[in-house]
Amino acid sequence: MPEPAIYPQLVLDHYRRPRHRGVLAPCTHAADGANPLCGDSLRFELRCVDARIVELRFSGEACAIAIATASMLGDLAANRTRDELAELAVRFGRVIEGGGEDATLGPLNAMRGLQRHPGRRKCALLPWATLRAALDGAARATTEPESA
Repeated sequence: MPEPAIYPQLVLDHYRRPRHRGVLAPCTHAADGANPLCGDSLRFELRCVDARIVELRFSGEACAIAIATASMLGDLAANRTRDELAELAVRFGRVIEGGGEDATLGPLNAMRGLQRHPGRRKCALLPWATLRAALDGAARATTEPESA
C-alpha cells in the first residue's frame, strides 16, 4: 500500500471549496485560534442546543491543511457533544501520529499523510483546539508550544 500523500485530492478539494466557511450570527459559542509561528488564524462560531452542536461556521486565513481540516470537522461535529468531540480528537491525533485509519473519522483520515510530516500536525490540530476552546467558553486557542 503506498504511503498517503500530504495533500491527497480530498484535502485539496476541502481547501479549495471549504464547507462550513462563513459567519454564524447569532452564535452561542465562539473562539479564535492561531498558530503565530506558521501564520494560521481561524475563528469558529457555533450554535449549540442541549449541549449539541447544531450549526458550525469557521473563518480565517490558514494553510491548506488547517482549512481542509476545519471544513471536514464541520461535518463531523454536527449533532455531537463536547465529550464526543474530545474522544474524536484523541482518535484523530492517533491517526496523524502513525495509527491506521479510523472509520469514525470519515474523510479526516485523508490527513494521515501527516504521519511523515510532524511539523505540520499542529496545522491539522488547530481547528480541533479552536472548536474545543469555543465549547469550553475560552476566547483563544493555539497549538504552538507555550514558549513560542
